[in-house]
Amino acid sequence: MKTLLLCLSCLLTPVWALAASYVAGDMVNSITLLDQHDKAVTVTDKTQVLLFSRSMKGGDIIKETLTPLSETQMPTGLVYVADISGMPSLIAKFVAVPQMKDLPFAIGLDREGEISRLLPDTKDMATMILLNQRNIVDIAYFDSSEALSQALAKLNQPQ
Repeated sequence: MKTLLLCLSCLLTPVWALAASYVAGDMVNSITLLDQHDKAVTVTDKTQVLLFSRSMKGGDIIKETLTPLSETQMPTGLVYVADISGMPSLIAKFVAVPQMKDLPFAIGLDREGEISRLLPDTKDMATMILLNQRNIVDIAYFDSSEALSQALAKLNQPQ
């Protein structure tokens, strides 16, 4: 009986629950989240650069990188998504999100952690995912805003 229950539970477990994270070559699902101003932020076929953070440190790296950029310096098709599900909801609501409203760019906020669960990350690093029609071309991790700034600057250079 125990064996039968184990087999049934394995069969009924959704396949997505077993997936670790996206890798190069995978297609990212369309993502739509509300930003810090309650406006929709969407990852579409036109998104070329997806920045992602799951930790405060990764978020700080991305914020330090994007804050000084003018609109013309911002790579075309850039979307920033942050998983803030690990943050206590009161802190998010009354401290973190209000502070984010001062930033000059939108952050798609995954408050539950479900929508961004398959996005790759490394502890205390910022993730940059390069996309072509939502297909992952490359994934890179950054531990400093300087390194991420250099990578984004290269994307803006004519090929």
